[in-house]
Amino acid sequence: MMRRILLLSLLTVVFLGQARAQTTKGQTDAEIEEEVLKVEHEKDQAMQKGDVATLDRIYGDKLIFVNPRGKVLSKAQRLADVKPGNLDYVNFKRSDYTMHVYGNTVILTGLSSSLVHYHGELVRTPRQFMQVYVKENGQWRMVSHHANFVSEQ
Repeated sequence: MMRRILLLSLLTVVFLGQARAQTTKGQTDAEIEEEVLKVEHEKDQAMQKGDVATLDRIYGDKLIFVNPRGKVLSKAQRLADVKPGNLDYVNFKRSDYTMHVYGNTVILTGLSSSLVHYHGELVRTPRQFMQVYVKENGQWRMVSHHANFVSEQ
């Protein structure tokens, strides 16, 4: 029984290593982070402009989006949510980015201190966020987003 567990663990490590080699094609973590950050900035610009077409391309088809109030949105719901009138930025600021690369998956965390009108309410509270990007068919796509309000201290 112990040998089976050891063998299964070893095979898992081998397969994950092969998957990483196949998906990153020799890229360093720094190169991958640069690619993802470029897509992140493109997404941020699209959010500020209400550019649904760009967001549709960047968001994964099975996007799971959890806003700071805990509401879970699908891709279609999130795209409807970013239209002008629902979501309008007074200013846009994101900082404190941290990324962790796992082959064709990147976990990005950061802080948003943007001032935003969300469904008529002015939101000033900073938000900590975590996003998951996956490389699909050669393109980085955001497949998950989760944000929490951060109490100002």
